[in-house]
Formats: sequence, structure tokens, C-alpha cells
Amino acid sequence: MDERYQKVFKPGTYPELTYVVRQSVETKYTYEERLQQSLKIDGYLTYIIGPSKTGKTVLCERVIGQERIVSMSGNDFAKASDFWEILGRKVGLSMDAQVSEQQSDLSKMEQKSTTVKKNYKGNKDRVIEYFKAKDKIFVLDDFHYASPEIQYDIACQLKEVIRLGFKAVVISLPHRSDDAIRLNPDLAGRISVIEIKPWEQKQLEEIARKGFKELNIRIDEALISRIALESIHSPQLMQAICLNIGLLPSDNPVITDEVVEESCRFTCINLPYADVVRILKAGPPTRGQKRLQYELKDQSHRDIYGLILKVLADNPPLVEIELAELTERIQNNLVNSKIGREKVKDTLKKWQDILNNLGALYQVMEWKDDIMHIQDNLFLFYIRWAFI
Repeated sequence: MDERYQKVFKPGTYPELTYVVRQSVETKYTYEERLQQSLKIDGYLTYIIGPSKTGKTVLCERVIGQERIVSMSGNDFAKASDFWEILGRKVGLSMDAQVSEQQSDLSKMEQKSTTVKKNYKGNKDRVIEYFKAKDKIFVLDDFHYASPEIQYDIACQLKEVIRLGFKAVVISLPHRSDDAIRLNPDLAGRISVIEIKPWEQKQLEEIARKGFKELNIRIDEALISRIALESIHSPQLMQAICLNIGLLPSDNPVITDEVVEESCRFTCINLPYADVVRILKAGPPTRGQKRLQYELKDQSHRDIYGLILKVLADNPPLVEIELAELTERIQNNLVNSKIGREKVKDTLKKWQDILNNLGALYQVMEWKDDIMHIQDNLFLFYIRWAFI
């Protein structure tokens, strides 16, 4: 175990030594410059969209600074009416104020003084004043975790206050990003959209190069490329795999393919997706009937749910896969059987129905417009290294 690694590779916090600046695809500017420019425009809502685990939050920390950010998640808002109260309590404001008013009733014989106490509920004005006075910026992460009704209400709430100088950044996933923000006519022309593209292989590789140079450790370029592939467009995974190379229990000064693979397995240990895989693998209730088992080229036998999980985990790892390609992958795994597109679509729809009734942890994928969207890169990594 080499404890120096934990000072260099930071999968869960701001990676000061291994931060990589990327250029925005649509412009000649970096994402950092785009965010700086957006925050300078009064009356605009900054909207950052991009795949899961691609550094959207870290980008905010880089540009805004952790000391200025007030961060919350879409999960934090159980009721739309609680928005300003929840936000006020987040920053430590007492949302119940008690004000005393003194009234005098004079007569010839005596003077009476009566104190009347009134309670005033905290409101958005107090929160706005606090944010402006303290130079804070509200960052709403994982906006897609809020229900559609709450998303719409929050969008309306923010529309009212950004013109008053309240600075807000909303972070969401790309294929859900048009629900409550971009289709809200009241926000038309008042949104600054920054679309974060998935990390390219060479950009992820730069994390490893910076880190291992900092550690004064040599590593083959082929192994850096292998780690980048397994990171599935995610800088967080890239940081985690590199970190765990140094935290493996064995003391091996030479980094090999076997060490990288062991680090990938080690990275899976604390990922919380075992129950997610169990539910997806089980599928809907069968009412006592056994599902058809298919023979695969790897000599395993799986039903349709286990087969699709296996196919999603195959190389190359894809966070978006169209129905035609998914069906082709399935067919390439089968020995003699054939599964049609409609059966695949029906299976994915049943999966979606199951996931819709579960909590945020289980929202790892979404079947939409004949495309399977993997919403959580860590889940895809998990089924590649822990799913059997």
C-alpha cells in the first residue's frame, strides 16, 4: 500500500493535483471560461447538463470556489412548497422569526404597555438577501432526481428570483434536461446552457499522466489507455482506479495489466449496486413460470434479463446504446437462438416500469426513444467487474 496515492488521486473530492481543463466542443473556450462568463450575466440561470460522473460539480468547485457554493440535490426537495425553507435552513437561517411590537394605552389613571408577539414565516426574500450579502451561489445538483412537478415548481421559483440578483446553477442529465428548464417559456432567452460532453480517452489519460508524474512512478502508455477505457468517460472513475492501484493490499512496485484489473475489482467493493443488479436480473414476477434460458457463446445460460445485463457489460462500454445495436450485441452472444427487437423492447419497458417505482439509487438507466441511457457510469462499471 502506497499512501502517497491518496494525496494525488481524488475521486470523491476536488482533485487539485490532477485537475484537467477541457475545451468546450461548441466553442473555442474552456468549460471554465464558459461558466465564468455565464455567472457574470445578471438575470440568467446557468444550466449545466452532461452525463453522470463527468465532473459537472467539480467544474463548479473550480470556478466558483467551495466556500461560495451552497449545494443541494434534487432529492432534497420532497415538497415543492418547501423550497425556500429548505434552502434557508441549509445555510443556517432561522426560518421562524419572532417580532415584538409595543403598544401603549394611555388613560388619566395609568399608562399600560402591552407587548404583542407575532411569528413571521421565513420566505424567499430573507434567503435572497443572505445569498447576496454573503456572495453565495446556489448549485442544484442532480435536478433530474426531483419529480417532474417539483422540477417545474423549482424552475418557476428560480425564474422569479434570478432577476433580483440571485445566482443559481442547475445541474442535470442531458436526455432529461428539456423537461422543466428548456421547455419553460418564461425562461426562454434567460438560460445559459453549458453542455458537458463525455470525456474523451486522451483527456482521461491526462489525469493518470499528471498523477503518476507527481508520484514519480513510471507507467506504460498502454496501461494508461486501459484505465481510461475502463473509466467509461468518467474522471471520477479514472481517479478511483488510479488511487486503488496504490491502495491495493499487496506491495507491487510494477504496474501491470493484472494490477489494473485487480484495482478495478477493488474499486467495485464499495459500490452500492448489488441490490440494483438483483432486481434487474430478477425482472418482474413470473407467477410460477420458469423463464426461457438462452445458451451463450461463453457457455453460460441466461434468461432475457440476465442476458441483457451481460450484453450491457460487454466491450466497448457504452453509456448510450440504440435498440438496433443492443439487439445486434444480443445476437452476437447467442449460440443458436434468435431474439427479435420487439422482445428486447418489451423487456426494457418492463425494466423501466420497475425502476420508476424505486428510489434514486435505482435510477441507473432509462429506456427512452428506443435508446438505452446509462445514467450512472459507476453502475456500468460495476456490472462489468462485479456482475457474473
